[in-house]
Amino acid sequence: MGFGDFLAKRMKRSMEKNIAKSTLNEENIQETLREIRLALLEADVNIDVVKELISKIKEKAIGGYIEEGATSQQQLLKIVHSELMSILGKEVAPLNLSKKPAIIMMVGLQGSGKTTSASKLAYYLSKKQAKKPLLVGLDIYRPGAIDQLVELGKKINIPVFEKQKQNPVKTAKQAIDFAEKNNHDLIILDTAGRLQIDKELMNELNDLRKNTSPQEILLVVDGMVGQEIINVTNEFNNQLKLTGVIVTKLDGDARGGATLSIRHMTKLPIKFIGEGEGVSALAPFYPKRMADRILGMGDIETLFEKVVENVDERSIQKTMKRMFMGQFDLEDLRNQLVQVSKMGNIGGLMKMIPGAKISENQIEESQRKLVVFSILMSSMTLKERREPKLLKSISRKSRIINGSGRTEKELNELINSFEKGKKQVLEMGKQMKSGRMPNFGGKGFGF
Repeated sequence: MGFGDFLAKRMKRSMEKNIAKSTLNEENIQETLREIRLALLEADVNIDVVKELISKIKEKAIGGYIEEGATSQQQLLKIVHSELMSILGKEVAPLNLSKKPAIIMMVGLQGSGKTTSASKLAYYLSKKQAKKPLLVGLDIYRPGAIDQLVELGKKINIPVFEKQKQNPVKTAKQAIDFAEKNNHDLIILDTAGRLQIDKELMNELNDLRKNTSPQEILLVVDGMVGQEIINVTNEFNNQLKLTGVIVTKLDGDARGGATLSIRHMTKLPIKFIGEGEGVSALAPFYPKRMADRILGMGDIETLFEKVVENVDERSIQKTMKRMFMGQFDLEDLRNQLVQVSKMGNIGGLMKMIPGAKISENQIEESQRKLVVFSILMSSMTLKERREPKLLKSISRKSRIINGSGRTEKELNELINSFEKGKKQVLEMGKQMKSGRMPNFGGKGFGF
């Protein structure tokens, strides 16, 4: 469960308390504020941030008349949303990439996800801002760090400049010359980290800063670390004058509330957040969207962006045509599941839909089916996916089960779900052709 989801469940319960009054006063909001306070503390939000947030909500809420057309709950929700926005930073903090080549220096402790974040940031800026990045491997201490960056660069088709164990400052200077000669308008320096902050690390990072004059110095912090995020951020900032923070692993089991505290406690903006392992699982930090998610209001903007980025419109149109003509097969289903999986896990996607009512058990079951069905279909031949009737063969079934490591029950579940979904789609097509409104009540292909 990610940070936004963790808080959303608790905050939503708090906000659903009935305050059936014409005004908001201390008596009728006291219990709700107490529950909000507990939800934030349970999510590991800094206690000073919690105190200030509750104080401001209380100050604005008490004695305020309910706006016309709004309920008391909606009025309080609006106030909480506004104050969360203030804590999170209100505005999006863009990168300063005005210089050519622009230089971004990535810093952080070992294990924070700095190297993977460097590659994700390069990928994001190449796709979203048409930049021509050059990744530079400067971590000469962690075994395999530079090799890891090279492999990541190959995956996203972005070059990596590295000189293995050479002095990092010398390598960085050579990388800048290389970038200028090869028309790279962006350089991302993947610097060394340590298990903890020490004088040797800071001296090296300061030498790099002085010799490369980066426009951005971004600290990468692990969202699962908790309150230590604040201390680490302040120490790096005191030494290097950071321009922003990237928070990783916000899709994991961490409560991540310290993330809510960074902007307020350090005065540094969160510029990007990482919410997954995929190369595209790095996104700008939007305070409004995070406030929406914390309050269980969905995040339709991010969902739309994920669809645009990951879904092939022509493929969808072709698939829809095949579905309504009765030609849809397992190869089509497999292709659609691949596109869905690129957008992230089903639970995360569902929580971006405002008002979506689906239980954790239903989400887990849908995610399980997506993974299991994908594995099973990958173990089939193309002919079998194109002609699902072949799967009636016991020998073919045995081969698929053995090859996938799944069970006969799961394979039968896939086949039955596919057949049921195909019938439902055909029926919808008939209804549409006859001018009737189709029935969307079914679960489609088992989801």
